[in-house]
Amino acid sequence: MSRHVSNDLKRRARELAHQERIPYSAALARLRTSRTADQGPTDTPADRPSRFLLPEYLYVDFPPIDLREARPCDECDGSGLDAEGRTFAQPSDGGRPPLLLEVVCSKCEGCGRAEHDPEGCGHPHTDPDMDEGLYDDEDHDEEPPCYSCAGREFNYMQGMLSDDQGEPVEIIYLRLPCGCTADRMRIIHGDLIEVSG
Repeated sequence: MSRHVSNDLKRRARELAHQERIPYSAALARLRTSRTADQGPTDTPADRPSRFLLPEYLYVDFPPIDLREARPCDECDGSGLDAEGRTFAQPSDGGRPPLLLEVVCSKCEGCGRAEHDPEGCGHPHTDPDMDEGLYDDEDHDEEPPCYSCAGREFNYMQGMLSDDQGEPVEIIYLRLPCGCTADRMRIIHGDLIEVSG
């Protein structure tokens, strides 16, 4: 069951998400709790989970997409992420909180742009055919910063959402932080908009 969100609460959640570089849904969840600002910050280092009552997630924030002169995607407003702020919690080992994966925008396929060059957009997409020549090793004199992600710091992972009877209803893509970002992982709190299937 969804709860009504006032325009003022949405505005404050967007500002908090931008200010603290957390997902919009986490900012919204934080504003809905009774925790006040003078009780201190609500994120903690990844190796020290708190015992606060809100769910905890490991999270890696990425810088906003540099669109340059490109027109932003009408669906995600240039973020490259799902407009509804849907996320997926991937279980972690060693007693650590689950890793928060953000759902990628299905319209722009992750690049945040409204138009895509048929010869290859030159920016990461869930569809590798749209990235013609983007990660060719032959174009680089130096080794890529990370062999797993070619310097993107994330990879796309396909997921399938199913209905109550287990029938597939939607293919989604998730932005999976690469292992090379482990030193930037932190814990965030919030009752996020999770997907499962």
